Amino acid sequence: EPTAGLDPDSAGGVDQLVRKLRDLFGLTIVMITHDLDLLWQVADRVAVLGNGQVQGIGSMAELSQMPQPGIRMFFDGPRGRAAQQQEEHQAGRNAGRKP
Repeated sequence: EPTAGLDPDSAGGVDQLVRKLRDLFGLTIVMITHDLDLLWQVADRVAVLGNGQVQGIGSMAELSQMPQPGIRMFFDGPRGRAAQQQEEHQAGRNAGRKP
């Protein structure tokens, strides 16, 4: 987990650096994290692991619609709902901006 043990400000800086490097160099980044906010902001594809198996693979939006219990746990908890709402709010704000 790239930001484990960091304070929120430092973790935010690492998150920004990951996004910047990804965008600047077109990098593929593989990370393991429980940070749902980071996944919504950075990930193009996510694999959800549970019970030693891959439970699902897709974008965060695709995964959020999957019915499997292991995936539902991931999205239906308070952190999952908060992260999803924050991403939807940000997407709505960005939709109103002019390029």
